[in-house]
Amino acid sequence: MRSRSGAILIRCGLAVLCALPLSAAMAATPGQTPLAAEAARAWLNRFGYGADRASLAATVGQTPQQLLRRAIHGPAQYPPAVAAVLAASPAAQPLSVLWPLYGPGGSEKMNQPARRQPEQSEVVRSQREVDGRELLQAAVADRLLQSANSDNPGHEVLLNFWLNHFSIHGLKTINQFLAADYVRTLQAALREDRFLALLEASFYHPAMQVYLDNIRSTAPDSLLGERAAQRGETPGINENLARELLELHTLGVNGGYSQGDVQALARIITGAGILNNRLPPARVEAAGAERRGYFFFDPARHDFGAKRLLGVDYPAGRGSEEIHRALQQLAQHPATGRHLAGKLARRFLADEPPPALVAAMAAAFQRSGGRISATLQPLLDSPEFARSLQAPGKFKEPLDYLLSAARAVCDGQPMANGRFFWRAAQELGQAPLLRTTPDGYGSQEADWLSSPALGKRVRLAQDLAGGRLPLLRLPEEGGRRAAACQPQLAAVRAAVGPLSATSSAALAGLGSSDEIAALLASPEFMRR
Repeated sequence: MRSRSGAILIRCGLAVLCALPLSAAMAATPGQTPLAAEAARAWLNRFGYGADRASLAATVGQTPQQLLRRAIHGPAQYPPAVAAVLAASPAAQPLSVLWPLYGPGGSEKMNQPARRQPEQSEVVRSQREVDGRELLQAAVADRLLQSANSDNPGHEVLLNFWLNHFSIHGLKTINQFLAADYVRTLQAALREDRFLALLEASFYHPAMQVYLDNIRSTAPDSLLGERAAQRGETPGINENLARELLELHTLGVNGGYSQGDVQALARIITGAGILNNRLPPARVEAAGAERRGYFFFDPARHDFGAKRLLGVDYPAGRGSEEIHRALQQLAQHPATGRHLAGKLARRFLADEPPPALVAAMAAAFQRSGGRISATLQPLLDSPEFARSLQAPGKFKEPLDYLLSAARAVCDGQPMANGRFFWRAAQELGQAPLLRTTPDGYGSQEADWLSSPALGKRVRLAQDLAGGRLPLLRLPEEGGRRAAACQPQLAAVRAAVGPLSATSSAALAGLGSSDEIAALLASPEFMRR
């Protein structure tokens, strides 16, 4: 039978349609001003995945600038129980171990029979497929465990932002084996605090080359193109990666490029691809060839003709150096600064950020040579951002809601059950590394707010409040509740913060468990 709180939860969830203020008494927080308690809570929901009592205490007194600097440059540490799970994860294996097995020409073939079957699997063709599913699931689960447990929440949010910006689909062929390394590669680039470093890290990673089919792009007049033509095949230049580089990764859909620019960029990046385990050494070491990890530039596939990209001439006869030149040109283009400034402002401020603020962020991007911290600084110093911490209006994306609710309920207890988070993120529709299209997941209210989506959040809130979900670890046989966090009302109240008079009245007379569920489904907690 539905408890009294059930109807209240539905009403609270539907009330998300109206943004409610936290506290009119909250002080403004420009970038250099230490955060008071309510502002710190709001910050942890904006540049983090929600507050618990320990993270709230650690954030009070810090300035936004200090927290941003740590998010980009500082280490991220995890509780020992979580660190042990991450260290033992199949996804922790370095790419140098996986590539000889699963890379092109590797020893693990599709026709080798499976030695075991994953839980509840459909028919699996080979051990390679079993291993791929296991590695991808582990990569997604590990990213969620890190996001949920990190002592540097801003780092996790920024890393997830850039992973989503340079989105790959983990189920695309060998990307199952590459996804975890892709995360580590972008994480290292983030710490350089330069957009060009992130752009190059993504472009030169085999996962991006595979995802957007650049490994098949061959100039018809190249050595391999002519050989293919002699065999009656029709080689061609694939424009997928070039188009997304312009439309999504740099200039943006309204960035002023033409179809001719897409074609020119596609020609520039011909020859870029991945290393084949069976490629003869003479081919790998040929004049003009270049290897970066398991990225491989093959001059035998490259278009060496002259090109013109966005008004800039690229002389004939150049090889891999013109790829780096093109990436630099795109990273430095004014439209790139405008595109990224708008996207950052929509993620960290509002669905419709003030145009003047976006322009200021874009100008900071340009002046600083593409530094991420410099681009965000005008946002942190703006009165709009200070007001947004007083009255959070951004509807939480599914991942924000899942992780902040779990953190509120567990209140610092190590959450080590990656399988739970993986399944829950899939159910809510925002599992990292699993977006099927290259545009990444949306960050606006219209992308996520619907009655069915709110219903899923209400059910999650009820299950968390009832201590029915094994967040702490994989439950042993018969020990499901022992693996769940048993929430404390005081901890959840601290995580949610001040309520409106309407929400407070709705909680009157509820028991502890029902009040926790109602708090997690309240309009205030649905926004960040």
